[in-house]
Amino acid sequence: MQDYVYDMGYAKFEGLEELRQTLAHAIAKGLFINREKDILIDFTGGDKTYSAATLLAYSLAVSKVLKEKTKNKRIGIAMPPCAYAAIANYACIFAGKTPVNLNFTMGRAAAESCLKTADIKDVVSSEAMRKKISDANQNFPWAENFIDIAKTVSETKPFDISVGLEKILEHFGIEKFSKNEKEATLVFTSGSEGAPKAAILTERNIIANCLQTRLSNVFSEGDILLANLPVFHSFGLLFEIWALAINGVKSLLLASPIDIKANLRAIRQYRPNVMLGSPTFYRAYIRHAEKEDMQSLRMAIAGAEKTPDGFEELWNSRFSPNSYKEGYGLTETSPVVGVNMPDVDYGWYSTGTRKGSIGKLFPGMRAKILDASTLKPLPFGERGLLALQGANVFAGYLNNPEATKNTLNDGWIVTGDLARIDKDGFLFIDGRLSRFSKIGGEMVPHATVESALSNALGFDKSDIPLIAISSKLDEGKGEALVLVTTVDIDHRQVKEALKAEGISNLWTPKHIVKTDRIPLLPSGKLNLKELSKIAEQ
Repeated sequence: MQDYVYDMGYAKFEGLEELRQTLAHAIAKGLFINREKDILIDFTGGDKTYSAATLLAYSLAVSKVLKEKTKNKRIGIAMPPCAYAAIANYACIFAGKTPVNLNFTMGRAAAESCLKTADIKDVVSSEAMRKKISDANQNFPWAENFIDIAKTVSETKPFDISVGLEKILEHFGIEKFSKNEKEATLVFTSGSEGAPKAAILTERNIIANCLQTRLSNVFSEGDILLANLPVFHSFGLLFEIWALAINGVKSLLLASPIDIKANLRAIRQYRPNVMLGSPTFYRAYIRHAEKEDMQSLRMAIAGAEKTPDGFEELWNSRFSPNSYKEGYGLTETSPVVGVNMPDVDYGWYSTGTRKGSIGKLFPGMRAKILDASTLKPLPFGERGLLALQGANVFAGYLNNPEATKNTLNDGWIVTGDLARIDKDGFLFIDGRLSRFSKIGGEMVPHATVESALSNALGFDKSDIPLIAISSKLDEGKGEALVLVTTVDIDHRQVKEALKAEGISNLWTPKHIVKTDRIPLLPSGKLNLKELSKIAEQ
């Protein structure tokens, strides 16, 4: 039987020396090499600019404080994207601790579950941020030991990095090469389909994804990245913390992707070239940004959710042509798997752009498509479950062997996403298996129905989702679609709108449920667990 594996230089990548270094070494070296460069603009913390030297000097010094203040292995961090968040994460790594960036928007039960799973007894934040979090989320459980990062930095003398990189490494006991498959951080999954799980990302995972990003030339020399995703989200963590230091990408950090006014002020002032986000967050720019506001942006990378039909064309016509670039990733892949980039052949790997795809796999990855029932490989071009392999694939879920077994199979992660690979190696993501319903023997994609209905009724122009599709059991056809809506709409309107979009009657929602809001996660993705609860009404 054929394997039908698409290989983007897996063996070649595995042999790269950089992949063997420790995370502490990669961070220290990256910051030291760029020490004279202003690398972080903190729009969250009063519009201040930090050099790589400043970040390194304070991170090293704070690492000593953390060693003195706690003997615990893991340290929670509750901060938005900002300089203090970067320093806290780097300091944990230099101190031999595991930083765990906490989702401070979670409800009490979920947040307590995260703290218990990770055995966190120390939380790093600032006094100002603790008050802000507690005001917005009174039930957020703070751990036993609170460490004020702002106070710690202000009271700590920065380490003198003029002694040189070798002396720094020697002084802090940082090895260049070591077994780097140990736990580097925990990232809790979004919980869109159930309780959050703690994904273990190793030092090797993080270094691999930073290296893959660099080899693919996602960023060009002199780029400024507009970065506003929460650092407890895997995409925010990679680009706003790890890649910032290791790859030296100058980043403009903002507290939130939904504060469109602050983001536009930052864009006008600093003229970033690249931005990260999801289609949900990007809708606000369509409504509120002028074309001249976005002139400096050559690339808007979209992930976290599938791009709705027509949105890429709308963005490119509103702003710079060909600037919208869809990508794809998972918490469990550290997180980026691929993104549409210019067509370039690098020999053992290549990049490219193809409409409707998420581009090609990052270098060093393999992919295959599996039959959803038998898990046997399918030929290229057929749709099935996406399985991935590479140095950026996580080590498993903490204290959850059953979930790990269900996800990892002989070094391959079975993603739960339905996808296909064309003959040229472009990857097309059709959606989550859980976002398909089998009705009358036919697989019906929820996202396609959502997109068609939104387009027909003009809901696609809204900053926030006004409708969503879920499903429930149905005796007659196995499952029935449920339209969850925040606006008044009846079955006749739905049927006529979908008919106008060429959607089959079989795909018309059988039930309509009115709600105050469509439940979303902080990443902008639908909260499928909450959506399902609403649909069950």
